[in-house]
Amino acid sequence: MATLQKIRNNAGLLVSIIIGLALLSFILGDLLTSGNTLFNKSQNNVAEIAGKSIPIEMYQGKIDENLENYKRQTGQSALDQPTMDRLQDQTWEQLVRDYAMEDELAELGLTICGDELFDMVQGNNIDPQIKQIPIFQNQQTGQFDRTLVLQFLKNMEQDPTGNAQSSWNAFEKALAEEKINQKYNTLIEKGLFATTIQAKIELVNKNLKSDFDYVTIKYNSVSDSLISFTEKDLQKYYDENTDKFKQVESREIVYVTFPVVASEEDVVETKKWIDGIKEEFISTENNQQFISLNSDIPFDAKYYSKDELPELISFLYDSPVGTTFGSYKENETYNISKVVDFKNLPDSVKARHILIKAEAGVNGLAKADSLLTVIKKGGNFAELAKQYSADGSAAQGGELGWFPAGAMVPEFNDACFIGKKGDVITVETQFGAHVIEIMDQSKKSNKVQIATLTRTIVPSSKTYQNTYAQASKFGASNRDLTSFQASADKEKLSIKVATIKKEDKMVATIENSRSLIRWVYKSEKGTVSEILEFGDLFLVAALKQVQEEGIAALSVVRLDVEREVKKQKKAAFLIEKMGAATKNASTLQMVADKLQTPIKETVNANFAAYSISGLGFEPELQAAIVSLPANKISAPIEGKSGVFIIQIKNIQNPAASMDPSTEKNMMARTYRSRVGYQVFEAIKEASKIEDRRSEFY
Repeated sequence: MATLQKIRNNAGLLVSIIIGLALLSFILGDLLTSGNTLFNKSQNNVAEIAGKSIPIEMYQGKIDENLENYKRQTGQSALDQPTMDRLQDQTWEQLVRDYAMEDELAELGLTICGDELFDMVQGNNIDPQIKQIPIFQNQQTGQFDRTLVLQFLKNMEQDPTGNAQSSWNAFEKALAEEKINQKYNTLIEKGLFATTIQAKIELVNKNLKSDFDYVTIKYNSVSDSLISFTEKDLQKYYDENTDKFKQVESREIVYVTFPVVASEEDVVETKKWIDGIKEEFISTENNQQFISLNSDIPFDAKYYSKDELPELISFLYDSPVGTTFGSYKENETYNISKVVDFKNLPDSVKARHILIKAEAGVNGLAKADSLLTVIKKGGNFAELAKQYSADGSAAQGGELGWFPAGAMVPEFNDACFIGKKGDVITVETQFGAHVIEIMDQSKKSNKVQIATLTRTIVPSSKTYQNTYAQASKFGASNRDLTSFQASADKEKLSIKVATIKKEDKMVATIENSRSLIRWVYKSEKGTVSEILEFGDLFLVAALKQVQEEGIAALSVVRLDVEREVKKQKKAAFLIEKMGAATKNASTLQMVADKLQTPIKETVNANFAAYSISGLGFEPELQAAIVSLPANKISAPIEGKSGVFIIQIKNIQNPAASMDPSTEKNMMARTYRSRVGYQVFEAIKEASKIEDRRSEFY
């Protein structure tokens, strides 16, 4: 009864504890499973810079903003992958700069005020970048015109798309950030200078030259049997030289590829298709339309001389209109060629033009027609081109010089080659409306136009399925590195090797292969991938080696360490041997005789030079030639390639009489020129950047 009563008395506390534990369990479970929890919030960060986390959403937002700005500025609606990669990298660099520099700039109180920005944009000290923008340059003089800036700023809000405002805001922001960075760099530059003593030392280093004789014994002439080393020696060298064994993070993979290649059956089917449509092609009267609807290669409207035709179909030049040849195989295509037309045309044309681009509120062709009317009434073509043409040839009066057939877009080309000398005409192309004057034409000759129906030999779906099945069988049967390599050898598959870094855009020449790089950095050593598809290629990879950033283990660099330890031991052996030869020797010839090695000579050895003529990179030797007295036999000097004994014959030091002021100023300029790059690199290193972009892109 006492126990039961105790339970009743403590029931409230017990229930509270149970409810509390249940709530805690619920909260912890939510934290562990929710996409927005404290535990996995860091998994959503693309980087950490100077202790600040960068969420992937923010980084992607900046990428999207830069992509849109680029599209607006270039007028492109779609961007290729290399351009997108470049803009993504630029976004990253800007993000790093902003976050790495943020605390530094705040601590110094560096900023830019509204008055400064006004002065840079439309005041008395306009930024050079603004002066270089074409729309702010007077079309007649080619010079910057401040009134055009004011006009743009006044009217940009009238743009219904908002593109003008968005582009300008992004440009103005970048301008302000650049100005602040310039202020920061200037602060550092003003604190950099060279002293007179430094300048005098540098003058000596640059100008001092020495002539000397020497004897040497190379390390590679000493047999390994004359030295010995222990594991302790290797460990000691490794511990004392760890900076030589720094390594960057990388992964090594082996992989096999299964390219999807058209089979013999695909080749037969392609020929069957083109032969089946041949009669219809022969009978058609609208060759251009037929080619457009049925060919894998567009209709070629160009007219060719006999020499310009491929050898296989050159005989068609002498054939009547309607003559058909094929089907015939050329590279990876089947073709049927048909003679369409003959014309008497020049090989090249000299022309000039005025380009009118279509803009808001401007009808390009109508404006071109108006200029044509002015020219036909006696207007000066060259002056009108300078005033109105949007092409780079405007400054030359629109002159394009001589150009061959096919050098211009089709509409422009046809107008120039089908027209006759002296014609002034208008034509529209993808660039806008043109007023063209045919100034001259080369001698005309008979040329042929040929319509070619082309069918490309491509793998069928059956071929894709067969290739996938082959790759699938290999991948499913070999789930570890050992079996992967054994099976590849057995099936005589070519094993390719690639070393990959996190930031790489692709593996070897495999386009759009970032997915493979992401797999590599999420996998463990020895893991084999699933089948990866890249266009017409299936791939199975295995992660062979993982190299983390830091110091390479002794086992990894053992051969390098052994080589250096052997060299040290040989140097010690030679120093002892050559040192004994210098005892009681009054001349270098006596040393050479004892060592049974010849005396060699070097003249005009310069301390500031990277190497010594005939000896290569030998920094210890270069230090000796400026520190040893003349005519004295040196002690053995341990070099890179061997051990040396030298005797200075002559030292020339013109720097003693030189004025150091010029060198002093040049050294200061050199220091300052490095500020922009080296300071930012130092700040980046101090920011301890953790880059996780490879996990997302």
